[in-house]
Amino acid sequence: MYDLLIKNGTVVDGTGAPRFQADVAVKDGKIARIAPEIAEEAETVIDARGLVVAPGFIDTHTHSDGTVFSPETTGYNHLEDGATTELAGQCGSMAAPYYGEFDPSHGISRGEYERICESYTSYFAYVDSIPHGANLAFFAGQGPIRGKVMGFGDGTPGEEQLEQMRGLMREAMECGCLGFSTGLVYTPSVFAGTHELVEIAKVAHEYGGVYTTHIRGEGNQLKESIEEALVIGRESGIPVNISHIKVIGRQNEGNSRDIIRYIEDNQKAGMTITADQYPFTGGSAPLISQIPPKYLTAGKAEGLRCLAESAELRKQAEWSIFHEAHEFESNIYSAGYEGCLIAGAYKTKEHIGKTLAQLAEEQGKTPFDACIDLLAANDGIVQGIYFSQNDSDLLNFMSQPWVMCGSDWSDYGAVVDREKKYGSHPRAMGTMARRLELIRDNGLWTLEDAIYRLTGMPSEVYGLPMIGKLKEGLNADITIFDYKNVRANADYDHPFRKNNGIEYVIVNGKTAVKNGEFTGVKNGKVLRMKRER
Repeated sequence: MYDLLIKNGTVVDGTGAPRFQADVAVKDGKIARIAPEIAEEAETVIDARGLVVAPGFIDTHTHSDGTVFSPETTGYNHLEDGATTELAGQCGSMAAPYYGEFDPSHGISRGEYERICESYTSYFAYVDSIPHGANLAFFAGQGPIRGKVMGFGDGTPGEEQLEQMRGLMREAMECGCLGFSTGLVYTPSVFAGTHELVEIAKVAHEYGGVYTTHIRGEGNQLKESIEEALVIGRESGIPVNISHIKVIGRQNEGNSRDIIRYIEDNQKAGMTITADQYPFTGGSAPLISQIPPKYLTAGKAEGLRCLAESAELRKQAEWSIFHEAHEFESNIYSAGYEGCLIAGAYKTKEHIGKTLAQLAEEQGKTPFDACIDLLAANDGIVQGIYFSQNDSDLLNFMSQPWVMCGSDWSDYGAVVDREKKYGSHPRAMGTMARRLELIRDNGLWTLEDAIYRLTGMPSEVYGLPMIGKLKEGLNADITIFDYKNVRANADYDHPFRKNNGIEYVIVNGKTAVKNGEFTGVKNGKVLRMKRER
């Protein structure tokens, strides 16, 4: 007897091959059989008539490495979006190794956090021991690597310090990381030079890893920033992935065409280059990351304290945002205060759903003073949404065969009121559904190609051969959906609304989503890269 039998579905197996009608049987967490008709009995039968049966979607860009500490975390938001695997530790910000930065919103004491995150070894021991909604795999964030060796500030590492960084990267890869990530607009990663990144990349490459990067600039400096990533790839030999590829700034609309040509020219020259993307024109990042890094060299907490106490320092910082964008490109510069929406505030939740311009008007302050005061009142833990992108560039990137999909978000805890206003980004609930919706409505890809870029392609790029395809013997991660009616209902006003069309989600053989709703099952595992060395 099988554990689960999926009958009468249209199988799209994640390889890019044509769809076919078949039954899919599951036993002991694996795909046991795929055949035109399976007559054997099963404990659970799902009738998938009229539905697509695909490999579980792979969310190639998340930050769930920081939400694993709370036992309340379920990841229902990613599961209801069809994602059965998340790639975390992105933008250079993995939870380990601990170097002094601490986020109290994780729901864990500083002492316990420091113990768990002391090293990659201790962190992986912890995440292996707890349940997860979806499968998790991790990148080693360059920020903690640099922070562990050099602290919060700037400076160029000497050979001894570089060797310490190489050692940390070796430990990360030995623990099973997929490679390493950078967030070159965030402290302390922003202070790293290209040579430092090349040296770390060489170690990751030895193990078959990938370099995935939130580049230094996504607006006026987009091409130069991508060039730096490609230099790192060329000098180390490592494959390069551009994180959440986009064009920001109204003045830069249409630049995607030039960037696409540039990347394709380098691909033709022999480089392995991919990208991930979220299908929304509003970006999101911590508000404190929009402050020029030179004001945060003593650490975020101390830098924020100095800004809060000194009106002159605030004037200097604001002037830098708008007059030194060549040095650091803030989303405040790209979107303007009216385009900066407060999506999350750790303590002052009454400010959520307002723009910085609106908050300033209500409080009778300048917008930058309102920004700094908001950060100070929330211990620096404020999430913003920045409206500085456009639809044409978004669709141009989505049309490229080397672009995958990632939400750039974290796992949620308990299911909340679906009609709750504000408090998140719609990509948290609807990234995969929205991508499928846009592909279908704009005729960008065949269904087979669309699914390959959600499943098979990321499994190949990141060395995860047991997921991403529907084949006998592979892990039973399966998403069943109605392609004709799939739709992301979450928006910027109501970011918690449930998708249409994502009907069933199976994680390692267990049903995590049934009839579109999270079941409470947490059957995800920690995955590790497997490549020939």
